[in-house]
Amino acid sequence: MTITDIVVAASDSTLAGAIIESYQELERNHFLQAWKTSELDAGHFVEAVRRFLDLQLFGSYAPVGKALSSFNDVALKRYESASGEESYRIHMPRLLWTMYGIRNKRGVGHLSLVKPNEIDASLVLHSAKWILAEIIRINAPASPKTEQLLHDVIERRLESIWEINGAQRVLDHNLNMEEKVLVLLLQKSPQSEAQLRRSIEYRNDSRFKAKLQSLHDKRLIERHNSGNCFLSPTGTATAERLLARAE
Repeated sequence: MTITDIVVAASDSTLAGAIIESYQELERNHFLQAWKTSELDAGHFVEAVRRFLDLQLFGSYAPVGKALSSFNDVALKRYESASGEESYRIHMPRLLWTMYGIRNKRGVGHLSLVKPNEIDASLVLHSAKWILAEIIRINAPASPKTEQLLHDVIERRLESIWEINGAQRVLDHNLNMEEKVLVLLLQKSPQSEAQLRRSIEYRNDSRFKAKLQSLHDKRLIERHNSGNCFLSPTGTATAERLLARAE
């Protein structure tokens, strides 16, 4: 059972694909710190979930490609007065309304004095996370597997990294040492130099530090004098490409 399986069972493959794909785009662009693109992607997520709510509450939805009705107070009252899950009637529509407002009135879809920014983008992302997690909660049986799926939505997890007993291991053996550092920092940044070396199990400390300095010089990471390493926007994009290549 996967997240996609659950959403498909609750709707259909078209809606499930639209919801999952728009969510993944939103999450990926937020991680890349592309605030405007991330907030813009929210528009597709809102449209997909509105169709999902229409199906759940009213039995049908406007086909993808056909314009939805205006999203306003009338639409919110229509959802609220329907019969069905409270989350479908009240909580999700109001969160979608907030996401839609940020996309349209905060310098994303239209000019505004408020420019796209991390705080707005984070509100949009975490609203989408809650909505997706709530769809899973409502439509999947209570079980350890469902709890794990909910956790996966909350925390961005990279399949190339295995976490065990507090340690991280990069599973892709085709990556060199520098690439493994970038992938580890993509999962969590900052990390200490010592923590990164333990995760990669690199024995030569001086050579490891030289490799980190090379990444720093290329502006892929910031090697801080505190002993912590921070992933830069350039390093983030590079790590994303490495993971895409592995897929």
